[in-house]
Amino acid sequence: MLKRLGEWIYVNKFKTFFAWVVVIAAIAFGAVGMGSHYTTNLTISGIPSTDIQSTLEKEFHQNPNSGTMKAVIQNKKDNGVNSDAVKADVNAAIDKVQKKYGSDIKSIANPYTTGTISSDKTTTYVDITFKKDSSAVSRDAIDGVKDIFNNNVKTSSTKVAYTGSVQVQPKDVGGSSELIGIAIAFVLLLVLFRSFVTAGMPIISALIGLGTGVMLITIGTNFLTLASVSETLAVMLSLAVGIDYSLFILNRYRTDLADTNGDRQKALGLALSEAGSSVIFAGVTVIIAVCGLAFAGIEFVTTMGFAAAAAVAVAVFSALTFLPALIAMLAKFVKPNTKTVDHMANHPSKFTKFLTGHPWLVSIFSVIVLLGVALPATNMRLGMPYDGSLPDNRTERQAYDMISDKFGEGVNAPLVAVVKLDTDKGQATNEANLLKIAGHIADMKGVKAMSPLTVDQQKAATLQAQLTQAAQQKAMAAAQATGQAPTQAQQDQVAAQIKATIMAQATKPYMISADGKYAMMVVIPTKGSEAQLTTDLANNIKDYSDTTKSKYDAKITLTGVNAVNLDITKKLNNATPIFAFTIIALAFLLLMAVFRSFIVPAVAMVGFGLSLLASFGFTTAVIQEGFMKGLFGVSKGAPLISFLPIIVTALVFGLAMDYEVFMVSRAREEYKKTGDNDRAVTVAMQSSGPIVVTAALIMMAVFGSFALNSDPTIKSLGLALAFGIFFDAFIIRLLFVPAMLKIFGKWNWVFPGNNKKK
Repeated sequence: MLKRLGEWIYVNKFKTFFAWVVVIAAIAFGAVGMGSHYTTNLTISGIPSTDIQSTLEKEFHQNPNSGTMKAVIQNKKDNGVNSDAVKADVNAAIDKVQKKYGSDIKSIANPYTTGTISSDKTTTYVDITFKKDSSAVSRDAIDGVKDIFNNNVKTSSTKVAYTGSVQVQPKDVGGSSELIGIAIAFVLLLVLFRSFVTAGMPIISALIGLGTGVMLITIGTNFLTLASVSETLAVMLSLAVGIDYSLFILNRYRTDLADTNGDRQKALGLALSEAGSSVIFAGVTVIIAVCGLAFAGIEFVTTMGFAAAAAVAVAVFSALTFLPALIAMLAKFVKPNTKTVDHMANHPSKFTKFLTGHPWLVSIFSVIVLLGVALPATNMRLGMPYDGSLPDNRTERQAYDMISDKFGEGVNAPLVAVVKLDTDKGQATNEANLLKIAGHIADMKGVKAMSPLTVDQQKAATLQAQLTQAAQQKAMAAAQATGQAPTQAQQDQVAAQIKATIMAQATKPYMISADGKYAMMVVIPTKGSEAQLTTDLANNIKDYSDTTKSKYDAKITLTGVNAVNLDITKKLNNATPIFAFTIIALAFLLLMAVFRSFIVPAVAMVGFGLSLLASFGFTTAVIQEGFMKGLFGVSKGAPLISFLPIIVTALVFGLAMDYEVFMVSRAREEYKKTGDNDRAVTVAMQSSGPIVVTAALIMMAVFGSFALNSDPTIKSLGLALAFGIFFDAFIIRLLFVPAMLKIFGKWNWVFPGNNKKK
């Protein structure tokens, strides 16, 4: 069927082009008309920390998904943010924001009312909560608030930075990463084909598939909730496999062109029937792998997999239809491959001679190197993206550092404890128990403070009267002694001191819902969300819930950034081994059926496991431990993104099977013809080896270019995939697999039904 398709496209190349133009125009019309609706929220249901959020909204009228924004203000001159000038500027900015965007804003907290001013008076922040969810807050409102604070507060001595759940810094349209990858790919193809036109064909085919796939995914955002990282993942994968698949077909066409004595139509048909079938198998393997992410049972991971699968499917279709039409149109520029199979078998390179002459040495060397690189993975920690790992020039990172320095890192990611109460005990008993619970939590290692949530009005009134009377008496005595009345600034300072005392002595570290069924506590950790101390604290509070349940009939459920991160990470950690085992088992059966061998799929799976562990080890060393962080542009060591292992497992597996298929299928093809296993390994190395090298370098260039991105999520994905491909292609598929094929000899091809003479 593929042979007939190739020959038909050669004759009907213009019809094929026209069909592509119509399809692209229709998809583009739909994408532009329906628009893009990606989300930046990486949340999941079915875990305690997110399920409890509906209770927070119902009982305490707090929507955890509401858009939030912090304007962090810092002035290190005399009296800092407490100076009359800065205070007037901040108050003016708050008033303007309220007047202009009041319809969008649910609340705006004035720091001079709430007392959120650092002890050294250099730093404060204005908390803004929007009415809509963070993904629905308009860009105009976000930029408008920033403009007001920049124009009214920001000066040469006053810094202003922004953070929050809304996207305070507009998404980088980008394109530079893709351009770098494409440029490197073109140079590699130019070296391989020694023709500008021929080198450009796989690039053009991949770009057509990429554009079409991205537009389809954009349409899909109107029907599915897709995280914004899904688009980046789809672009990376589509571009990489699109170029590689086109390369395999184009290279096979050059070989078949020589074998058919220049019959272009026949050569194109043969290329699709041979390399095209391998492309379909490789593409389907990648699609199965990324769709298998649904096994994790996590919405945003599942939709990421579907988006990537759609992109790969379009890339395969482009390689099988658009590329052949392009070859047919520019056929005179494509030169046949001059090396015959006999020449490759009789004149192996020095590298191939060494590999086939010392297979045990090569295989042992490969295993030792990969296990050595994998060692850092034993200390791998997982978490979710946080502002502290962003580059220094990002406003979110600047705001994070200001708050961390002056208020403590934990202020950036508080833990919210929701306590379910037994209403039969009565309010007085429950409040007494809550004070004991709050006191126990406050004494835990890693707790900086319990945030005050409500005020004991009676106690506050008594304190207010006592402190005010004492202050007045002191002021009168000072006036009589000096003959001068206190200034307004002195009066403000006294009032602030009185308020601080009341907040310290008359506040409660909990809030009880109107129906008395639930209480809420806010725990401020000492360290940020990435710290092991904070992780241990969250786990200790969860463990303490067993005690409160039995002792007070009060169950604690944690939510907040840290708690959600822990629950997501736990669910992903539980799902990843099951997912990996499932796809490895399916791939073993699939490869066994394709190659009619038990040895080949077993070696392939062992090799995949080694390259995957090495990828995790290297990424952990760079991203988490900061190894060569200057070279890779890592601003600060941080835990790996929690969904990285399962995503990388799927993609490296799918792409590794591509190289396995293209390398081993060539060896099997030669073995079937000659029955000579040594010759089969040599021909595979000489014929497919250079193509696998070029394809792997292209894929590394594409993924590696994304590792240049400042966003730590994209950087870690790009880095893990680039080095995963390096380890798998250059050590496993070009060293370990051929060496094992040599070692096992004819046992590679022993399978029920195979020709026993061979």
